[in-house]
Amino acid sequence: MPGPGWQVIRAQWGSGNRWADVTPRVRVLLSSNGMVQVNNQNLGGDPAPGADKTLVIEARNYQGQTRKFTFREGGSIDASQFYNYGGGVGTNPGSGWQVMFADWGAGNRRQVVTDRVRAMLSGNGMVKVSNQNIGVDPAPGANKTLRISARDVNGQVRQFTYNEGSNINASEFYNYGGRPPVGIPGPGPGPNPGYGGGNLQIVRAFYGLNNRTNDVSQLLRSQIRNNTLVIQVNNQNMGGDPAPGGDKVLTVIYRVGGREQSTTVKEGNTLRIP
Repeated sequence: MPGPGWQVIRAQWGSGNRWADVTPRVRVLLSSNGMVQVNNQNLGGDPAPGADKTLVIEARNYQGQTRKFTFREGGSIDASQFYNYGGGVGTNPGSGWQVMFADWGAGNRRQVVTDRVRAMLSGNGMVKVSNQNIGVDPAPGANKTLRISARDVNGQVRQFTYNEGSNINASEFYNYGGRPPVGIPGPGPGPNPGYGGGNLQIVRAFYGLNNRTNDVSQLLRSQIRNNTLVIQVNNQNMGGDPAPGGDKVLTVIYRVGGREQSTTVKEGNTLRIP
């Protein structure tokens, strides 16, 4: 189990038989220090209007022990008791909204895409909200939304919602520079950490199907030769089969000459950049 503090497994907010699952929201709220107020605004809504609500948190520590916490509406939580997921905050966060949590989908068919969104928004310009850029379609045929919980350098939390097909201005968000924040595996040392060499830079790369994917960013970075990347997309070259029996795809977010782009290549075909 990573690090000290109680790690939030599940969180529910409500009263009687009217409850909302607020697990991602609570993880965001508690990824800091200080006191956090228990109210509808911080928890994203009112599942039981007029009732005295309760926040129930199921958590466990690094030793595997479990515990249930209960907080009444209007009370406060000491966030320092809980594990700090980092919320995407680096040691020198700089300007822009820092992506703490993101999910993509429609209705109850949603998928957590936090890492992918952090990579997508680590640049400038407009980024299209699409299955291709996000790398998965959790609700085929439905009109999907991308929901982002983010925090600024002052600790203020804000929720962003984008409809499928719309655009995000990446310059509003914190630029991780291709270097994963706390809790996300990094690429290791080198003259240009987080990328390949020269003008061609691999920001993020995923291989697989739906939620069965492997991060192959570092693998692709190591294959860059003379600012060019050419590789056959198959299980062997991608380091394994994350979705046996499935038709897998490789999705790559990259920069050439400072411009961020993305491409998707089906298993059995060849990736060529640029």
